[in-house]
Amino acid sequence: MRYVTLVLVITLTGLTNCTNEGKKKDTETTLLFTIYQESNVYRRSIYGEAPQFAIWLENKETGEIRSVFVTYRTATGDFEGKTACPVSLPVWIGAFRKETGRTDFPVPRNPAPDAITGATPKKRKIEVHTTINSGSDWYYYIEMNVSGDYTPEFSLLQDDWTMDDQGNGQPSIIYKGEISGISGQQSTPILIGRSEQIYFSSAINQDLNGIKNAKDVFSEITVKAK
Repeated sequence: MRYVTLVLVITLTGLTNCTNEGKKKDTETTLLFTIYQESNVYRRSIYGEAPQFAIWLENKETGEIRSVFVTYRTATGDFEGKTACPVSLPVWIGAFRKETGRTDFPVPRNPAPDAITGATPKKRKIEVHTTINSGSDWYYYIEMNVSGDYTPEFSLLQDDWTMDDQGNGQPSIIYKGEISGISGQQSTPILIGRSEQIYFSSAINQDLNGIKNAKDVFSEITVKAK
């Protein structure tokens, strides 16, 4: 009789777990970010390296910030010859500070969480996914920066003799879009501005004068809810 009772308990527990998992799946929607990057564009920079980039969300109702992905060097501050590069993805850093309450930059001894960090992708098609509550409404942002992609407007030496000692070139550019947790929705972001070349600022500058081939690094961006 004890044996029968034990079997019944295990069976009922299994049914409960399956039910809970089904409810959890019903309340979450997956967002798939698909980005196509052009190596023939970023390889024309001084360093020829694939771009640093970050993706994050902002809840329309609550203002909650959620970092989704950031490339390894910016996430850890592990740049060659320096422990941080504040002009790499400064707008994301500002969002990350709001999200976490930190006031510093990610550095090797205090990096961003591994859960959002990834190696700098070199393949043409990049896919990143995350989950949100079904039916919730979000803004999403994508910030991208290629080092050493100088233009006359963003040169190594400024008119006032200030040197771009971070090797930044054209500053990071920022895309923005909107998406809801409704399966089947699809969104394409628009380019809304840039950061600053020489100094750290998390504000988005809408003046895109002088931003040239940086706009062509990401040739296509789509976000789908599934």
